[in-house]
Parts: sequence; structure tokens; C-alpha cells
Amino acid sequence: MQPLSRYKTSRLWNINANIVLADIVSTAATALVIEAVHAKLLSHLVIVTVTAIVDGTISLGVFAVLHTYANRDRGMKDLFRVQLHRWILSPLHYLVGSGLQFMLLAAGVRAGIGVLLAYLSAVAIVRTIHSLYGRKSGLFH
Repeated sequence: MQPLSRYKTSRLWNINANIVLADIVSTAATALVIEAVHAKLLSHLVIVTVTAIVDGTISLGVFAVLHTYANRDRGMKDLFRVQLHRWILSPLHYLVGSGLQFMLLAAGVRAGIGVLLAYLSAVAIVRTIHSLYGRKSGLFH
């Protein structure tokens, strides 16, 4: 099956692809923002907090556009259902991302690089958990 065809027909593939792409875009954009403003932020805790807010906002918006494109026929109810799963999993995502980012900042890693390392690691962990749950629960059918 061709990748674009799989994207449009496989829920497991398109939900994960949409979330991963949204998170990569949001992480890259957030890394640029944080790298630009981190000197103005007062502490590592403030940097981590601003990172989570910026990342979450961008990720939700990008995902909504991608999911609507791939699942137009399923409607807004489906978008809200998948976003609800993301919101339920977001504490884990931000615990991993923010915790790792805080440790990297404390270790002297540049702010933007820390965002990339921490949040891309969080994406990998949460996507694995969500995929396993989604297959078992029927979310991806």
C-alpha cells in the first residue's frame, strides 16, 4: 500500500502520523521561540512552563488541521474524540518533556536543543502508549 493511501485509509497510521507531525512542527517552532527568548525568562521553571504552553498550543492547532484533512468524512466528533485522548495523555507527555527539559537546562544544555531532545523523547514514549491503547480499545478502527 502506498504511503498516502495508507495515510488516508489506516486510522492507526493517520492518527499517529498526524500527531507525530504536529508534535515535530510544534517542537521545532517552540525550540526556536525558546531559544530566542530564554535569556529574558527568569528561571528554568519559567522556561519549562512557557515551553509547555507554546508547544501545546501549536500542537493542538496543527493536529486539528491534519486530522480534519485525513478524516473529513468522520466529522468534528471524531476530532474531539482523538483530541480528548491527547488531553488525557498530555500530563504524561508534559511530565516527560518538561522533566527532561528541566534536567537538560540544569546540565547546561542550550535551551532550544533541550526542547528538541526532551519533547521528541516525550512524543516517542506517548505515541507508543497511545498506539497500544488505541489498538486494544478500537480507537484505530
